[in-house]
Amino acid sequence: MKLADQKGTVWIRLVLCSVILAVGFGGFIVLKKMKKPPVQTDAVERPLPVEGLTVEYSDFPVNVIGFGEVRSRSVIPLSAEVSGRVTNVHPRLEAGEVIEKGEVLVAVDDRDHKLDYETAQSRLKTLRRDHELALKEYKRLKGLYEGSKTGTLSAVEKSESAVNAITDRISQVEQAEESAKLRLERSVIRAPFTCRITEVMVEQHEYVTPGRKLVTVVDDSSLEIIVSLDSRDVINWLEFDPQKESLPGNWFAPLANKECQVAWTENETIQAKGKVDRVVRFDSKTRTLLVAVKLEQGQDRKNNNPVVDGMFCRVTIPGLVFDRVVVLPRYAVSFENTVYVAVDNRLQTRPVNVARLEQELAVITGGLDSGEVVITTRLEQPLENSLLAVQFKDMPQR
Repeated sequence: MKLADQKGTVWIRLVLCSVILAVGFGGFIVLKKMKKPPVQTDAVERPLPVEGLTVEYSDFPVNVIGFGEVRSRSVIPLSAEVSGRVTNVHPRLEAGEVIEKGEVLVAVDDRDHKLDYETAQSRLKTLRRDHELALKEYKRLKGLYEGSKTGTLSAVEKSESAVNAITDRISQVEQAEESAKLRLERSVIRAPFTCRITEVMVEQHEYVTPGRKLVTVVDDSSLEIIVSLDSRDVINWLEFDPQKESLPGNWFAPLANKECQVAWTENETIQAKGKVDRVVRFDSKTRTLLVAVKLEQGQDRKNNNPVVDGMFCRVTIPGLVFDRVVVLPRYAVSFENTVYVAVDNRLQTRPVNVARLEQELAVITGGLDSGEVVITTRLEQPLENSLLAVQFKDMPQR
């Protein structure tokens, strides 16, 4: 009896499981029939928007660029030449001020020298009158003695001696007068030219002695820049003067006096013109050539030319001409010397020959054909053969 009950229970369970499976399968079929298929759309390739330019071969004038500090060719320290207390200084005697030629910079107490000068002048006036009288007396006595034998030779000689003594005293006093005059002139220090003050080491009422440096001035109308250039750029691209011979010991022949453009690195709108003046020296350790560029225009503040001694400037020297090259923005060329080109509006990577990098430009001598389109937009690892939408731009300019 127990065995029969167990078999009945097993069959009931089997039947229930079958029913549950059947219901689940039926529900799955119903839900499957209720599901809608997804909407089918055609895939569209979106073009990558880029900028590009058309390859054109042309001649490219090379510029050699160097940097250096402007310095005056005339830097003059002015020192005291007499002892005394400073009685006057120029009201604008400060570093950076420009003072016209001839204006008084520093004046030292000159009362003693003025008194010596006036005393010497007074003594000279008296001595010259005495000399005139003594000379008349000498001529009178000499005439009487030689004409009518009146008087004695001793009197004539004594009169002549008196004339000579006064002449000697006049000479001494004239020297004293000239010395006092020089001391008077040296008591006043004037601007030797229209100058700019760079150092001031004196104050009013201060006591100074001869040789004490008081002021340093520079001439901003005579400036030059010592520019450091890569020796390879100099040899390959700068023009030498065939009419000049190299100085003994110089590795480089004299450069042609090309006109240069000078710009202050802190503000490139402040510019001046200059000319290559001379080769200073070759530095064998750094393989650089030091070249002096002389500024042509006078640096007069009235002309609003602010390039002055001490400014650190960029100097652009025109060189030779590169024949038939392509000029691209420097950022359009990778470190591996490759560029991206658009061929049938598809991106391709192309190796190129980079002959020179100049500031923001790259000079290409090969690897591109005229009429091809070079992509100038910066791309980060683009897919080769990507579809492009190119917007054309002009060739880069300096």
